[in-house]
Amino acid sequence: MNFLKNWEGVGMSTNFNYGQKRPKLSVVVIAFNNELYIEEALESLNEQTFDDLEVIVVDDFSNDRTGEIIDRYIEGKPKFKAIHLQENSGGCSTPRNTGIANSTGEYLMFLDGDDWYTIDACEKMVAAIERTKSDFVAGQAIRTNNYQIWYHKRIYSMERVNINVREFPILLHDSLSVNKIYQRSFLEKHNLRFPEGIHYEDVVFTGKAYFLADSISVIPEPIYFWRVVENAEVKSISNRRFEFSNFKNRIIAHRLYDKFIKENGDILYQGFKNRRFLIHDLRLYVNDYLLFDEEYKAKFHALIYEYLHEVMDEYTFLNLAENERILFYLLYIGDKDAFQDFVAYINGEATSIDRIYSKENNYYFKTIIPGKSHEKFLRISKLKVNFSIYDLKMGDETLSFRYNANVQSVNSNDITYSWVLINKKTKSIIDTKVLTDNLVTFSLKDITPGKSYLYLYVNHLGNTHKWIVKKTNIKYMANLMVNNGKYSKVFFINKNNSFAVKVLFLNELDRIKWRLNKRGKKGFIRKKVEFYAKKIFRRLPLKSNWVLFESHMGKQYSDSPKYIYEEMLRTHKNYKFIWSFENPDSIEVPGSSLKVKRNSLSHYYYLVRSKYWVDNQGMARLAPKKKQQIYLQTWHGTPLKRMGYDQKRLPSKKELEKLKFQTSKWNFFISPNPYSTTIFKRAFRIGSEIIESGYPRNDILINQPEDIIRTTKEHFGIDKTKRIILFAPTFRDWDPNSFQKTVRDIQLLSKEIGDNSILMLRLHYLLSSKISQRDLPSNVINASGYQDIQELYLISDVLITDYSSVMFDFALLRRPIILYCYDLEEYTTKRGMYFDLAKEGPGPVCRTIEDVVTMLKDSKKLQEFDEPLERFTSKFGSLEDGKSSLRVIKEVFK
Repeated sequence: MNFLKNWEGVGMSTNFNYGQKRPKLSVVVIAFNNELYIEEALESLNEQTFDDLEVIVVDDFSNDRTGEIIDRYIEGKPKFKAIHLQENSGGCSTPRNTGIANSTGEYLMFLDGDDWYTIDACEKMVAAIERTKSDFVAGQAIRTNNYQIWYHKRIYSMERVNINVREFPILLHDSLSVNKIYQRSFLEKHNLRFPEGIHYEDVVFTGKAYFLADSISVIPEPIYFWRVVENAEVKSISNRRFEFSNFKNRIIAHRLYDKFIKENGDILYQGFKNRRFLIHDLRLYVNDYLLFDEEYKAKFHALIYEYLHEVMDEYTFLNLAENERILFYLLYIGDKDAFQDFVAYINGEATSIDRIYSKENNYYFKTIIPGKSHEKFLRISKLKVNFSIYDLKMGDETLSFRYNANVQSVNSNDITYSWVLINKKTKSIIDTKVLTDNLVTFSLKDITPGKSYLYLYVNHLGNTHKWIVKKTNIKYMANLMVNNGKYSKVFFINKNNSFAVKVLFLNELDRIKWRLNKRGKKGFIRKKVEFYAKKIFRRLPLKSNWVLFESHMGKQYSDSPKYIYEEMLRTHKNYKFIWSFENPDSIEVPGSSLKVKRNSLSHYYYLVRSKYWVDNQGMARLAPKKKQQIYLQTWHGTPLKRMGYDQKRLPSKKELEKLKFQTSKWNFFISPNPYSTTIFKRAFRIGSEIIESGYPRNDILINQPEDIIRTTKEHFGIDKTKRIILFAPTFRDWDPNSFQKTVRDIQLLSKEIGDNSILMLRLHYLLSSKISQRDLPSNVINASGYQDIQELYLISDVLITDYSSVMFDFALLRRPIILYCYDLEEYTTKRGMYFDLAKEGPGPVCRTIEDVVTMLKDSKKLQEFDEPLERFTSKFGSLEDGKSSLRVIKEVFK
């Protein structure tokens, strides 16, 4: 590495001899332990549409691979220079100031090592500052994590040219330094640098810049993507809110900012700055307050009480939104107990005492601090009620349901509830016919055509409050329609998610298609930003060493994608790996990989940029696939039931078109054996290259690592002396009684298998969600939610299944398989099979659960099927040798 000492001055001397004309723009990039992201940051600069720039990359003594990645990336790129600090500064200020001191451009921009620029950010920002001659120009920053995006809508709703913070003080709400371009002469004139030795340096630097600038311009276009890495091992400063020192450092920064405002003669604008502190900075900590320990809370209250009284009076809070007005006022007057109760109140949790009281038809939140003036700050506009509806049913003449309701922090003896249906158009009202305990029944005899919305009325001491029922208040709602021959009644959800009973004449119903799922409603600006962002992402070049993995549509870390990934961790260290999950926070992935939420903006970014896609079901519809991208489809099972074009009753034309679209995007398809290859080619009409390699997921079954066997048993708390019976039945979607039958089978097996055996369940999710571990016998374990079924195979001694492809993988262990097929003829007729299970299966076919029990109790009978098991394994597992992952990787990742 090319080490330089920390730059200690703030002058413009440089340690670099550029030997060329002064660049128009300097971009200072700072990095600390950003090995997962720094290359993306640098790449976003290397691919800018603006060429007249230099990039100064300052590594703040990282202890991961960040420095190495920086040096490798900038090699042969004369516009890039690297500085490696010899000790960590503990913040952003020193590396940024070092970058300023070692840069020469007429203009300056800043980029953090885990963020990135839009491809034309520099071009747009330079053009704007040269056109407007402003001291600095601000562009839109899009803050993104795995789930959503944020941005300052009001500031960036339109272009603003040559404005001043005193005429447009809302600017103070954007305290970022990285989404702006600065005249170097402006920074030099005011000796403006980032304050060293503190955190939240942007608060001070950007605050000073606003008040020192004569002219500021704003462009309403995204130029900067700010990545929020919520669960990173190395937390960013802004993500360490659970450390009290973090809050203390934020207050230190704001005190420096307050001091500057006063000394600069801008005390008139202190109120605007205070508002920003309250609704942004302080609100972040209030949101997490219930998670803080008591020591943190005590320090928090002492410090915030002191700080609020330094720069504010009580009237600061009067014009805030209701929740914020009450929250911050309670902090201001120092009522810790009332504050904690109000935080609980707005989060739908119980308060320590009933805090809401009524006075002259108004409601207030109670404080123990004496003083009559509190009420105007603690007024509440409406009671807060938590309610839910369940057992919702509709007949030809009645609507009925049960409910739970609770008005928070109010004496329940003073509350009564009533329910009504109101047709907003005709103004007709239907009152409750029967109200017994928590059962509500309406008569629908006289309901009028149109939409009748359901309302809850709460009466408290003569005051009535009304709430419209939302879909979120209903625990379950079937897609129900009642038809009496003349008109139909249906459950209806409008665009605001409100629930109604809709009455339609039948001829009208024929013309309308109703959808009862929740309708998301996004603002126009958000849609526009997302559209623009995706357009930018699609223009970015592919990354030849990026691999995006997914298993079972983001539900698991499992199957062949998992084992290909883990092999590549060992053999392809220069690749970058990304996993997409429905819930990234709930799944752990070993190694240095990124996790993104499926269908998020981040996911889209990696879909269009990764050269390689690896999954076992289908993700081709999530983003447009480029010709240069390589899609490896690992598939999720050896074919037993007929599928695709082989099905007895072909799917609809629409479904076949979907299948054709998916298969057309595959470049490679994994087949476990020659038998499967023939079927896959015909059933999917595959045009891609088929890799006949065995399934990578089965490598673990051949190698049988002892550490995995041990840790899996420890996970479930299973004694190593116990026999483990894995029960993995197929879900029968046409049989409404299949769940009850499965439960009865589990109960019988539990009684009969003996004390030395454990029954381990691997059920379809629609079945497993109905079974609680608490309700199961002690010798039964519901392992349906366990991520990787291969690890369950490893610890199991016997498999009971029916028509599931699990038999093909488990057979590789040469352990007994019992086929429990009580409905063999019916299932074969409905689904169709590729071979006769009774003749070619790997074990005995039992028609009753009693036959299964007999087999489990008689090991000699099971041994009679050793030869069929061996034939089955030889046919379907001939390629499985523990090296399938290596063969696939060698073929695909060239």
